[in-house]
Amino acid sequence: MGFKMKCDICNKNEGQIFLECMTNKGKMKINLCTQCAASRGIAAPTINPDKKNIGAIFEEVRQIKMQNDPDFKRLCPVCGKNLYQIKETGAAGCPECYETFKIEILKAMNNHGITGNYTGSMPKRLASFRNALTDRADIQAKLEEAVKNENYEKAAVYRDFLRALERGCVTDGTDLIQGTDNE
Repeated sequence: MGFKMKCDICNKNEGQIFLECMTNKGKMKINLCTQCAASRGIAAPTINPDKKNIGAIFEEVRQIKMQNDPDFKRLCPVCGKNLYQIKETGAAGCPECYETFKIEILKAMNNHGITGNYTGSMPKRLASFRNALTDRADIQAKLEEAVKNENYEKAAVYRDFLRALERGCVTDGTDLIQGTDNE
């Protein structure tokens, strides 16, 4: 009693034609039923220029599998990059991706033998770079430190500033932030 593979395109009929392709991301296998193969010009005895070539069929199946992957629908709220793309390319779209997909990124790093926290330095060209994301991370760290030290007045100021940042009401809060550090 053998295991029968379904067609990767229609997912209904039994696969009769099995294709394999080596790509820069590894080996890809496709199972096709005779109807899907014929409709794409694979089983046809002559080449029809209107039919797709084998490479296009591999891309079609990759797109189908990608869109059915639950990670495809999980998006970064800032840059819109999905978790599937981050796993495929190994690159996040923005700093918020790291926070949004923290667990998945750590798991992927562990799978590749990468452990521990980043201990390097900030690139010089980014040393003075500030935006809402970097401000939020700095203020969040200060809030956690203030709560840890039981300085609840300072923590309340940081909390309120974070809320204002999230609403987009704060343009430059350096006076507020610097003022609370000096207390």
